[in-house]
Amino acid sequence: MSKVLFVSGSVGLGHVLRDVRIARELMGMAMDVRILWLAADPATRVLQDEGMELLPECRDRDVGTSVIESVAGDGLQVNMTEILYRVRKEDRYAKAVSIFDGILKRERPDLVVADEAYELEGAHARGLGRDWPPFVFLWDFVKVYPGSWRWRDVRTARLVNKGWDRAFRQGREEGWTDVFLGDPEDVPDERLGWGMVNARKGAEGRYIFAGNPLPFDPDDYRDREGLRRRLGYAPGPLIVCSSGGTAVGAGLLRLCLDAYPVLRARDPEVRMVLVKGPRMDADLGPLPDGVEERGYVPRLYEHFAAADLAVVQGGGGSTLELSVLKRPFMYFPLKGHSEQEFNVARKLERNGLGVRCDFRGMTGHELAGLVLENLRRPVEYPDLSHHGCRNAARVICRELGEGPRRSDR
Repeated sequence: MSKVLFVSGSVGLGHVLRDVRIARELMGMAMDVRILWLAADPATRVLQDEGMELLPECRDRDVGTSVIESVAGDGLQVNMTEILYRVRKEDRYAKAVSIFDGILKRERPDLVVADEAYELEGAHARGLGRDWPPFVFLWDFVKVYPGSWRWRDVRTARLVNKGWDRAFRQGREEGWTDVFLGDPEDVPDERLGWGMVNARKGAEGRYIFAGNPLPFDPDDYRDREGLRRRLGYAPGPLIVCSSGGTAVGAGLLRLCLDAYPVLRARDPEVRMVLVKGPRMDADLGPLPDGVEERGYVPRLYEHFAAADLAVVQGGGGSTLELSVLKRPFMYFPLKGHSEQEFNVARKLERNGLGVRCDFRGMTGHELAGLVLENLRRPVEYPDLSHHGCRNAARVICRELGEGPRRSDR
């Protein structure tokens, strides 16, 4: 039996959902594989719901979730470079690598798969993992932009981008495989910084591009009316508003709540679901008739598929799901979060997906107007690649030395 250690390092639920899909694809391809998981809350809640085998170290793992929530400001602001600065200053990466080394010695996996576990990529770049087993590292963006023009943010962004620059100049390595969950066009066609290589050209020389990672098969959700009945939704327009997987985003849900009376006045049948996510304990106050508040919703993409419109943050997972499902949506990138403001937003704008909104200064009346404008408007989204999870699993299977079964090729 082959043993795989899967490190799901992101704080976003979109990452762990795609990781689960990759793992299931892998288990369908490999003859005999056992997958152990290392992750943190809230990803562990998804993994438990999916029946995955979690390591005991998951209980105390916190590489970045609490930092993000402490850095977050009012008005959907999260300074990404400040987060990267703090996790290094507080030695969170060093502690996580030390724990990871202990797991390797105890479990002796044949392969490690890591999704956004940047502490491990950084240790590898410094030469600390020479005795590690083969690695498959999953990426979904390249290049960090400063969260502000403070010198610390500018310097942090440059240091992070220098890491990409060194890796791209080195090219592919034996025992370390980089898989990009997306397409080459998703990487900026520009330099990583002054004196550095072109990001897209560098990525094309080092990464394997797998296509977009969707955690479900969109064909399973073509029957929207049947899906709505199964999920218990009544007839009439349905708006799903989601704040993401962390405690950031209460302001967005309050804005949606402010918009509801205007929507209800135009259409008494309209319904709204406010999804707070697993870590938010904010009190949204009394809810009017027609509005429902939920916490953690497993497989939220099913509710996106049932919705007539969604309002979300600018995360890559939720916006990809809504795009492939061809549902109208409005997205609010977190200010200062360069992945959402630049990498994800550029992809959405390039393909004409969703409506980008700015939280600053927006009122409930203005949001209601945008919702009414887009609620029944047919979307004409292009077909996106969405077999990234299966393609990534094929790469993992190959690195295990098994190769996919003939029926999975």
